[in-house]
Amino acid sequence: MDVKESLGGEIGKQVPVKAIYEDVAHPALSEVGKALQGATRMALSPISAMVWGFDKIASYLDVAIPEYFARKKVPSEKIKSPDPSIAVPTVVALTYNSHKTELRDMFTNLLGASMNSDVVDEHPAFVEIIKQLSSDECKMLRELFAEKLLPIIKPRLKIDNDGEYDVVPYFGDLCYKVNCAYPEKFPEYLDNLQRLGLVDIEKDRAFTNDSIYENLKKHPNYPKIKLSAGQSIVEKKSIYAITEFGKKFCSICME
Repeated sequence: MDVKESLGGEIGKQVPVKAIYEDVAHPALSEVGKALQGATRMALSPISAMVWGFDKIASYLDVAIPEYFARKKVPSEKIKSPDPSIAVPTVVALTYNSHKTELRDMFTNLLGASMNSDVVDEHPAFVEIIKQLSSDECKMLRELFAEKLLPIIKPRLKIDNDGEYDVVPYFGDLCYKVNCAYPEKFPEYLDNLQRLGLVDIEKDRAFTNDSIYENLKKHPNYPKIKLSAGQSIVEKKSIYAITEFGKKFCSICME
């Protein structure tokens, strides 16, 4: 299958090839702006190497999509033209996400699924979801897809006559297990995955085996608080799990 002709031709009709914005009314640079122009150009120069043009994307897909079908053992008669509502935004997103391996692979899998006549679970919303994921969150999601549910603890500082306060929103060891670049951002990563409908934080459920939480508390990065008189730590134990929507998303974009 000639990906450049079938995929590239279809998408090329819909992706603008001319500049979207024309340089028609640039304001004159201030003196301060002129002084900073060299520094800003230098800071932006690495970006040009990361942004792919359509020709480079077509060359990449010419290899990546056939490899996808070979890996999935999909016969050529099952290959169809992709739905533009998936293919066009996917290709556009590849122009500025090509340097992130995890995201690039997910876009490729989604595009391949949209070209497989046997697949019915792909959805245009998946493109926007991938665009809102970090590389760390992709690593988390892949592990969650395999494990299904994992423990978290919300440690709270209790002060006599003054209520309770979060030490951290919640603590889990997943980011450390999958070697995230910024494991300390686990709470905000988890919030984002929940916001996207991929993960559910089940605050009223917990593992009955308490040793799971005891092991979590032994993690070297578990918050350690030096208590003063009248203070104690209250630990809310719960779980987080991949949703059914999340499972469909992973089965399309990560397998």
